[in-house]
Order: sequence, then C-alpha cells, then structure tokens
Amino acid sequence: MSSHPEPSHKYRIKSVASTTGLSTHVIRKWEERYHLLHPQRGPNGYRLFTEDDIQFLLYLKSQLDNGESIGQLAQAGEHDLRQSMHHVPLNLSGIPPMYWNDAQEMIRAARRQDVPAITSLFENWIGRMELECALDIIIFPLLRLLGDLWHQGGISFRGEQSVSRLVRQHLINVLREEPPVGGPHALIACVPEDFHEIAPLAAAVFLRSRGWPSIYLGPNVSFEMLKMALRRKHAELIILSCNIEPGEKTLQSWLQDITQHLQPSCTVAVGGPGFRPYAHLLSTHNISYFNQVQDVKAVKPRTRIPHIESTVGHSSFTPWVS
Repeated sequence: MSSHPEPSHKYRIKSVASTTGLSTHVIRKWEERYHLLHPQRGPNGYRLFTEDDIQFLLYLKSQLDNGESIGQLAQAGEHDLRQSMHHVPLNLSGIPPMYWNDAQEMIRAARRQDVPAITSLFENWIGRMELECALDIIIFPLLRLLGDLWHQGGISFRGEQSVSRLVRQHLINVLREEPPVGGPHALIACVPEDFHEIAPLAAAVFLRSRGWPSIYLGPNVSFEMLKMALRRKHAELIILSCNIEPGEKTLQSWLQDITQHLQPSCTVAVGGPGFRPYAHLLSTHNISYFNQVQDVKAVKPRTRIPHIESTVGHSSFTPWVS
C-alpha cells in the first residue's frame, strides 16, 4: 500500500493527482469553477490537500464512472456530497451471507478507526474458524471490499489501513514461530519497489502449514538478496509477488535474473496483478503464475508446481492482492 498517502500529512496537487488518477487540470477546475474543493495554501502559495480531500476526489471520480456529470454533482454542493461520500453502498457478494453482519460491523469500526473493535472481531473470526479458513472465507474478501471502498471514496486511507495493518501484523507474528523441520525451503518476496505484503505473507503461512519451512524475505527485495538467500537456504521454490505492473523493460530484466541466477537451482513461481498481463510470457520461461493466493496450497514439497494457467482471468476466489 505504499503508493497511498500517509496519514496526517498535507499533499501537493501533483501527489494528489498521482494518487487519484485525476489530472492537475481537472482538480483545479473542480476547485475554481465548481467550488467543490477548498485546499489550504502553503507559505509558497502551493495548494495543500488533506486526506479527506483525497477521499472526496476519489468519491467524485467514482460517481463520474457511474454516469454522473461534474455539473450535476456540483449542483448538490460540497457539503451534501461529502455527506454522501460516507454512505457508499457495500457490495458484500464476495462474502458468505452468514458473515454479512460481521463484515458490516468491521467496516463501521474501520470507518471509525476503532482498533479495539477491529481487533476483537478479527480475533473472534480466527478463534471460530482457525486462521486459514478465516482468511479464505471473510478476511481476504473483506480486504478486497475495503480496497474497493477506498477507491470509491467510501472509506479513508487510515480506516482501510486500520484493518490491513492488523492482518499484516498477525501474519508476521505467525511466521515468527518456528518453521517445520526437515523439508525443502521456500522463499517468498516482493519484487523491487513493491511493498504490498499481505498476499506474500499469506502464501508463506499457507506453505508452512503444508510442510514447507517457508521464509518471507520482505518487501522491496533485490535480486541480489534473492540470490544470496538461495545460496544460504538451498531453496526448492521461490515465489515473487508483484502488485503493480512493472513494464516490459523491467520485466525483461527480472526474467534475465530469474532464468540465469534462480531457475538453475530452484523452481520459480509468481503472483500478483502486476504479473497478470505477462502470464503467457512467463509460462514460456517455465514460471507458473498464481492468480490467487490459494493456488499455493496445491504445491507440495519435492513436486513440480502444478500447471495453473487456467486460473488466469476470472476466478471465484480472492485474487492475489494485498
């Protein structure tokens, strides 16, 4: 989530444009012509936006995507629009109906940034279902819903993070326990410049429960670090996670490192939406693509990675996201 704004800061217009996907011209127009924004001004005259402004811009953008015009929205006025922003409808279709009330309660707690309430719900789910089942049934779909809500302006960045940070820390704590003994190692890492950790952390947890002494190397891992870890641990499997599309030039550089320095010693698989456009190309280099985190459950020690090309595209499971 590192591309998102950090809480309690003020943001200049270029940063806001990058985060929201709106041009600086559009943002200025919505301020000056439609009076929908009232950014502060810094000592040097630059516009300074708050996190609430960013959430509001995302909300306006989502309304345009749903067929509204900025002129129609402006007629409602900034105050009423900001009130509507806090009532974006929830799409609970990815969560079993028996957990809808729980999910709605979690979202309400996230919007309030009520960490004790969030923690209580989270711990209750794990106590009732065990971690792996809870991740599959409600936690992963809920994280995806919270991400969608953020993009629609329906929840603040801090609200979304109050849940995702708890999930991330719990997975880290699980991996601090002693790994299984005797099996072949698996190394899991985020590619360079990627800081989206929940999916690769979950992959490491899933592998451990299936006998792999899996090691999560962290976010933003260089290929030099991967090569060093491979030499030390003699891993049988490396899984690389990428959340943002790297571009063909960067991907070709990674492929060179993978084929020359990693694949001669172990199997390499990848996951994440950043790799999705290149799934076919990767398969020609004997690199399997995991469309969903749950795919790693099919991987057994000392066996080949199952062919999973058919999972690329639509899936009823939670995609590899963080």
